[in-house]
Amino acid sequence: MLPDAEQLFDEFPSGLLVTSTTGMILKVNRTFCAWVGMDAEELVGIKRLQELFTMGGRIFHQTHWLPTLQMQGSLSEVKLDVCRKDGRTVPMMLNAIRRQREGASFDEIAVVVAEERNKYERELLAARQRADELVAKERRAQESLIISQARLRQALRIGALYLWEVDVTTGRRRYDDDAARLLGFDRPRPVTDAMYASAIAPHDRDKEAEAFARAMDRTLDGYQCSYRLNGVDGVQRVVLSSGQGLFDADGTLIQFVGVLSDVTEQTRQHAMAQDRALLAEQMVGIVSHDLRNPLSAILMGIKLLARGETAPGKVRVLSQVSSSAARAQRLIEELLDFTQARVGQGIAVSSKSFDLHLFVSSIVEELALAFPGRRIVHERAGEGHVVADPDRIAQLLGNLVSNAMTYGTPRGAVTVRSATGAQTAELSVHNTGDVIPDTQIDSLFEPMVRGVPGRSGVRSVGLGLYIVKAIAAAHHGEVNVASSPERGTTFVFSFPRSP
Repeated sequence: MLPDAEQLFDEFPSGLLVTSTTGMILKVNRTFCAWVGMDAEELVGIKRLQELFTMGGRIFHQTHWLPTLQMQGSLSEVKLDVCRKDGRTVPMMLNAIRRQREGASFDEIAVVVAEERNKYERELLAARQRADELVAKERRAQESLIISQARLRQALRIGALYLWEVDVTTGRRRYDDDAARLLGFDRPRPVTDAMYASAIAPHDRDKEAEAFARAMDRTLDGYQCSYRLNGVDGVQRVVLSSGQGLFDADGTLIQFVGVLSDVTEQTRQHAMAQDRALLAEQMVGIVSHDLRNPLSAILMGIKLLARGETAPGKVRVLSQVSSSAARAQRLIEELLDFTQARVGQGIAVSSKSFDLHLFVSSIVEELALAFPGRRIVHERAGEGHVVADPDRIAQLLGNLVSNAMTYGTPRGAVTVRSATGAQTAELSVHNTGDVIPDTQIDSLFEPMVRGVPGRSGVRSVGLGLYIVKAIAAAHHGEVNVASSPERGTTFVFSFPRSP
């Protein structure tokens, strides 16, 4: 049996209300009463509809609801929060229509709960906000990309660098228009793969193609190749091309970007440096054979002339000539060592086994004769056996003692100490006198650097300590210096006992 009109109104699945034009509730069904948690007796004739709204809803009712019904006679899909008796609010969608019967006006209102719709709208709003944020981030990223690209272009232009890339579809290389300058054009223009490849010098093409083929193998590390380009202006340029590919997990090329740079001038400078080094090595041979050998002959002749000579004047002259020739020979030997250490393969050593203590003791005795009136003390520690080049050790010790005699206290003793440990050996030379400033310590072993004591008239080209360092390096060792007013100055050469 179908429900009658009153039952249908009361049990309708939407809230139904009839109000006066001022909002007084005249009739309400049980559905709406259940939603707001009130009985009909608490609403009919007691409550106005706008009293169930929140403050914002009441303002809307006054400013929009009433004027719209007055002018249009209806209102559709108005979503407002309705207050329950327990204080909670429920979002509801309201539709209203104004009717007149028997000279009286009243409003009929249908209400549905909009909880799901409200949730959907909130999610939609949040999604829109997220989308707006993503759009803003994308816009900022695009702006940053444009700025970065502009900076990159500027940096490439200043550094005379030119970009190229590989078309992953065709495998052909694409070049920036600026790369046309490498081909001898005076302004940028399109450069095709074929145009660029044909400009590579014929003898370099196979080398470049092989390097690029290796770069396409993702198991190998990048691409770099130097080759010559024949420009349309008749100039041959040397170009350094480098690049790196990006591959996916299957080994498919995703992107390949490269850079071109004109290294013609650097190549020319490098070639000139090699020529200078070769010339220096040739000069080493000239000095070795054309100067050192004649000086040796001069010294031998002086010794022969001095035999049996008793005239004091002649003996003095022969002694001075011998001293000058010996000094010239030492200077030549220093220059030879410097040249070998600087532009050659380093100072050569010929190691053998010997007793460091006995050897140093003999060298100290020889040095004592070279510095009459000065005292040299020899201290030793450890058993003494080492494997090294005794001639180079003697040269190193002679340079350090000569340095100590030159810059140390004139009446002070110079202490030479030889020591051996389990794995290493040490040779140190100590003197008292002027302290080496900290600002000079770092450059002390560089060539052409020497101390400048006011009381010393000794002249030197400043190669002694540089050669000491080179000899130490040739023995896989090192040389250090410590200088202070309390402890004086000590040079320490340490090296492996058995390299």
